[in-house]
Amino acid sequence: MSLRSDAIVVTYEPDVTALSSLVSTLSPQVNRIVIVDNGSTNLNDWRHNLPAANIHVLDQGINTGIAAALNTGFRTVREFGTAEFAVLFDQDSSPSDAMVDQLEGHHDELARQHRPVAQIGPYFFEQNRGHYLPFIEFAYGVPRRKHAHDGVSWTTADYLITSGALVPLRAIDQVGALDETLFIDYVDIEWGLRAKAAGLQSYGVYDVRMHHAIGEKALKLAALRIAMHKPIRRYYYYRNALLLCRRRYIPIAWKIHEITRLAVKFWIFALFSRHRAADVGMMLKGTLDGLRGRGGEYDNRPR
Repeated sequence: MSLRSDAIVVTYEPDVTALSSLVSTLSPQVNRIVIVDNGSTNLNDWRHNLPAANIHVLDQGINTGIAAALNTGFRTVREFGTAEFAVLFDQDSSPSDAMVDQLEGHHDELARQHRPVAQIGPYFFEQNRGHYLPFIEFAYGVPRRKHAHDGVSWTTADYLITSGALVPLRAIDQVGALDETLFIDYVDIEWGLRAKAAGLQSYGVYDVRMHHAIGEKALKLAALRIAMHKPIRRYYYYRNALLLCRRRYIPIAWKIHEITRLAVKFWIFALFSRHRAADVGMMLKGTLDGLRGRGGEYDNRPR
């Protein structure tokens, strides 16, 4: 057990078997597991039946979004007062039995080199696409997709996927909390880029690996595999990308690249999605609200 880390797990209508497996794997690795539930209807079915004693469950009552839930988790970890790090997980993550200790070890190695650490995360195998996801770092105006290669155990990145990230609490002190106005998508990207603007660096670790599924399945289009989500996620994707484009600390190269991606994905989803009409409607609504600077949870009431 690590007395240096607490785990934060955000749940919403979780698969109880998958959540129990995650808790069983994490329990020996951390001081405690803080579960922040975003209004699950099945909460009472599992909150007292998880296979670990070091669990603290927080019932938000409603879906407050991923950023607000994680911020609640960070505050709770602070209140317990025993952890140096918080390690973050989605409810369906599959970490290894030694992952937390390995990430802490890499943090200590980087600290000995006097590197300012924002967060450290594993190398992801994305189950729906069937391959490892590269770490991303912009250089000379273009994104570098950094895959594992011989002799290199870690690399720098502009941001990390939230699940699996080990975050020193002092980095939250320096950078600030996650942006709750984004609600769900781009929360990890925004914080990573804000941390970099504040002088901290995100690191990806190739020899710490984790399986994870992004979206419900992958849309196969020639050589491309694109993660599929419900139409509401198109709204957040387009809106939040445009909200970030309004911010000065976000690099111009990222803004140009992301706007290009939005245009390409619009036509992909408009032409090939099973939910074309709903996807197009949500992408247009997200674009409009992003241009207007509207954040928060999606509101479908007439305006």
